[in-house]
Amino acid sequence: MSFLRKLDKNFEFVFLAGLLIIMTVLSFANVVMRYFFKAPIFWSDEICCYCLALSAFVCLPCSIRYKSAIRVDTFVTLLPKFLQKFLMVVCDVIMIAFLFWCVKGGVDVAGIAAKINQKSPALQIPVAYFYYFMTFCFFLAIFRSIQSIYLTFKGEEK
Repeated sequence: MSFLRKLDKNFEFVFLAGLLIIMTVLSFANVVMRYFFKAPIFWSDEICCYCLALSAFVCLPCSIRYKSAIRVDTFVTLLPKFLQKFLMVVCDVIMIAFLFWCVKGGVDVAGIAAKINQKSPALQIPVAYFYYFMTFCFFLAIFRSIQSIYLTFKGEEK
């Protein structure tokens, strides 16, 4: 059970740290290769770009899990606790509905990219993989929203 709790608390952080490490190492290696050896790594910029884009999608479930999204809650903090919890659940339900709509769009876009066999310019990786990963992040955000509702009813903050 301890492993699952650690995974629950740290999955997004570890994944984001891995993406950041990849971007840092590739950018540094590309600078060294370009300026000292006059032989740039032509594909490193593409990988860094994809890592940056993927990190944006991984941040969504992470911000939902830790309730760290930007919001204006001045009015809500003036309300009684039970009404605050009710509004949090309503917002989470609205977010789940929106995320299901995003999942549908992600599956549609990934299907189109797979159908036309769209590939990335430098490495020729099927772009549909990135769209499927984006859709996975929307599913993870749905899971985190459901988890947020559960924790709200249980009375835990995070």
